[in-house]
Amino acid sequence: MGILDFLKSKAPSEEPTYEIIETQLSVNERRYKVRVRRAGREFYAEDLFQEAQDPEDLKFSRFFILDETPALPQFAPSLQEAVDWFTGRKDPKDGYNTIWWGDKVTFTCAVCQAKRTVPLQISKMERLTVVGTIPVHREIVGWRVVEVESELTGKGFPTKKLDVYRTLPVLKWDKFPNQYLCRNCVQKLTDAGRGAEVAEYFVFDPD
Repeated sequence: MGILDFLKSKAPSEEPTYEIIETQLSVNERRYKVRVRRAGREFYAEDLFQEAQDPEDLKFSRFFILDETPALPQFAPSLQEAVDWFTGRKDPKDGYNTIWWGDKVTFTCAVCQAKRTVPLQISKMERLTVVGTIPVHREIVGWRVVEVESELTGKGFPTKKLDVYRTLPVLKWDKFPNQYLCRNCVQKLTDAGRGAEVAEYFVFDPD
């Protein structure tokens, strides 16, 4: 078999696929809801649109929605950048702190601290267009991860919490509580007559 035949016989590399949802936010209808970070400065989207004289003036490092509940990841300028930030491969390097969730998730037993680590898959991305039409039409487009999946817990979404002075990444699962027990401790609690407490936890087999 020649070298060309060998190259043709190789299977193409598997590209990740995500469901993409497209949304839009008008700053004329929802004023002062979007903050944009650009060149070491932070603006309301309305102010960015007002100052922009050409397309270069609309470039940004990231933007986010104020008072979002629950708080989801911030928006990156491209899908690939959003994935890279989420997994921790890269960060915006724009002078602001960045948190990341990674490409694995570790469950830790609340009693004995035993752990189980499994891959974390991105299953859904959001593409948000922020639009302003006064005095002229202006828009920016951002991307972020809005849904993830693990083989143990199924689907969930990334959010964050403030722990004293640090912001920490958190995953919230659709079908399970965010409290974990290993199967060994579940058996011990059950034997001790505390089996009713187990229902409040997700149970896993440790590594």
